[in-house]
Amino acid sequence: MAEPIRNKRLDPATAPTPQNTPLQNAPISSHAQQPGVASIKEEDFDRAAAASIFAQNPKLVQMIQGRLGSLVGRSSGYIESLPPQVRRRVAGLKGIQKEHSKLEAEFQEEVLQLEKKYFAKFTPLYEKRAKIVNGGSEPSEEEIKAGEEDDEEEDETEDAEKADKADKPAESSEPVSGIPEFWLSAMKNQISLAEMITDRDEAALKHLVDIRMEYLDKPGFRLIFEFAENEFFTNKTITKTYFYQNESGYGGDFIYDHAEGDKIEWKEGKDLTVRIESKKQRNKNTKQTRIVKKTDDTGKPKQEAAECKQS
Repeated sequence: MAEPIRNKRLDPATAPTPQNTPLQNAPISSHAQQPGVASIKEEDFDRAAAASIFAQNPKLVQMIQGRLGSLVGRSSGYIESLPPQVRRRVAGLKGIQKEHSKLEAEFQEEVLQLEKKYFAKFTPLYEKRAKIVNGGSEPSEEEIKAGEEDDEEEDETEDAEKADKADKPAESSEPVSGIPEFWLSAMKNQISLAEMITDRDEAALKHLVDIRMEYLDKPGFRLIFEFAENEFFTNKTITKTYFYQNESGYGGDFIYDHAEGDKIEWKEGKDLTVRIESKKQRNKNTKQTRIVKKTDDTGKPKQEAAECKQS
């Protein structure tokens, strides 16, 4: 198995957006800037846990809803306590802030258009990268030289380690095509993604051959994960689409609304989102045995399926 590619220049952990992770065909540079669009943070597991707690405590839900409902639209009374002339000034400041928000919205829209413009310029580079990663072509001498010059910027200790490894190349009985497990290595070198990848996930992610991104006509973007033939599912591509709200948030930022993903067509017994435990049970009266299968789905109740067999 090929050794994972390690990137020692880890960026700070950030949530996925089109500008800072492999979600947009992963910037080739390791010095990607912070995204211009507000970061997206999905908390499916936390939501599932909260939903479970609320489902078991309906009175708690009712109490919280009642208290929150009584607070909606209620003033703290501070503004009303101010002298009339001061309240007018505060109202004036709100008017100025509205103008500021309009300009911020225009700014964010122009930033988005600029990102789209340069994304079109980045795309040929991403396509070239995909060919090299998957063995469709080789990098040019100029590209190799530029990459080696970038490596020389690292400190002497790192250079010494690389030199030591270079003297002991990995032995392979067969020629290696492209860069094996490139995307899995890239994801594991991104802190926030690495924390979510389990050993079970790795088995499927080894078959990931490309990650692409495309903008939507409406505010949002789509991620496209392309897989080689594998033992886990039949999908050739799996997409996940992120939608922003039509109205901008405070400061003109886009507000994350929701995400929609493709249904994964799992092959029989290969669903990585569940664990199946089998146990044999015998009926004391009929002497029949049955196999009880318990499916443990993360964050969801267990389901049982029994298959009776004659002893």
